Amino acid sequence: MTLGIFTDDFYPHIGGMGRYVYEVTSRLPKKQLLIFSSGDNKIINHIRVKTRFHSKLKNLSFSVWLHQNVNQLMKKYNLSKINIQCGPGGLFLIKNVDVPVIATCHHTYWQQAHYIKSQFWKRIFIPFEKRTYQRADRIICDSEDSKHILTDKYDISPEKIVVIPIGVDGNRFYSINSVRKIPKSLLFVGRIDKRKGVEFLIKAMRLVVKEIPDVKLFIGGTGKDMPKLKKYVKRHNLGENVEFLGFIFEDKLNEWYNKVQCVVVPSVFEGFGLTAIETMSCGTPVIATNVNGLKDIVENDVNGFLVEYNDIPSLSDRIIYLLGNKTKQAEFIKKGKKKVATVYNWDITLERILKVYGQPP
Repeated sequence: MTLGIFTDDFYPHIGGMGRYVYEVTSRLPKKQLLIFSSGDNKIINHIRVKTRFHSKLKNLSFSVWLHQNVNQLMKKYNLSKINIQCGPGGLFLIKNVDVPVIATCHHTYWQQAHYIKSQFWKRIFIPFEKRTYQRADRIICDSEDSKHILTDKYDISPEKIVVIPIGVDGNRFYSINSVRKIPKSLLFVGRIDKRKGVEFLIKAMRLVVKEIPDVKLFIGGTGKDMPKLKKYVKRHNLGENVEFLGFIFEDKLNEWYNKVQCVVVPSVFEGFGLTAIETMSCGTPVIATNVNGLKDIVENDVNGFLVEYNDIPSLSDRIIYLLGNKTKQAEFIKKGKKKVATVYNWDITLERILKVYGQPP
């Protein structure tokens, strides 16, 4: 009997959902697991799903394929249970199946439509998403915030929801004592788009530069807003202070977390703040927005700073203060590492996931 995990994002990773599934499945017994995804890889227990119009419709085309083929897949691969990765970029399950269904909620279309006004049209997906969670026997949420959306906005019973935070791999994200910090440096890592708040951060840099003329912000990532933000940087003479690195590959990410004095996570919202816990694991302080997916990880003035999204003076003030205060940096580093070790540990996370899957730890 086999567990089937269905996800549009797996390996190579597109975003946080793919990284999550890869980390979970790499720790599970291969003989009892099959992963179905659109990823092109040679992982032995992975089955590549090729759907029509995937280049344009992406996860939506995968959801249609799943609807058409799910019952045949149960029989062909002897699947005794399935786990569907859900949320924007995830899948819908729009028919009943004969085996137990576990849905993993990374975040919701309600959050996207509500918090990002230009994406209000994504409300059209909410009924399909709600139906998926209604069909599920159990639901895993990455954060308490996502659970509250499901119970308050989607009317999903809290009894079938369990919150299991994502873990961080301490063997990949750790302090490197031999790496020297770049003085007065900041790092952003993520997609260059509205939800990740990069424009908010760059606007704050205009105020930071007035107090710290030689401050340096490194921006790692790619995305549709890149041309607009590069023009903004040039127009406001920030070229010496803001550097676009492009996509940072995973083998370089740990080094970058260690090279800077602070990582800023300025998102409109997050399903789960993976960048924040990776940064803490590396022993670098974090400044983040007081939003879904981050406010449970970062405790204001305890293991980092929280600011309200789009409060440019507040963000610039926290950056200026933290870069100039070694004592506060050391405090955040110590308490951040402690929280990662006790709350965001993959051993703890995996044990709890396995209980939901019904397998022994």
